[in-house]
Amino acid sequence: MTDGSLAILAREIGVEKLNGLLLCMYLNIPNTAIVNAANDATENGLIDATDSAKIETTQKLLLNWKASRAGSKEKEKVKDLERAFREMGKPEIADVISDKHANNVELTGDALSNL
Repeated sequence: MTDGSLAILAREIGVEKLNGLLLCMYLNIPNTAIVNAANDATENGLIDATDSAKIETTQKLLLNWKASRAGSKEKEKVKDLERAFREMGKPEIADVISDKHANNVELTGDALSNL
């Protein structure tokens, strides 16, 4: 997963009902890190935040997750992302991630836009 692919995921999932934070929970990012990132996003956290603040917070958390998994194989990180999306009830996103990884292709917004 490239940083660009994680940015695409953040843009696609980060706005909808705080699903970006939910994804981070499913990726086992510590709750304190999630809460701190949400509180740092705006004066009132993410509840009434702009879409861009929600996306930026999700992207920041995903990049930190990737950095914390630097010793893990790429395949393991992709599997974790797939599992997280399936557990969130978004198997279609998991399928796209799996397909793009299997074909060694970077994730694009177009790949997720019709879901």
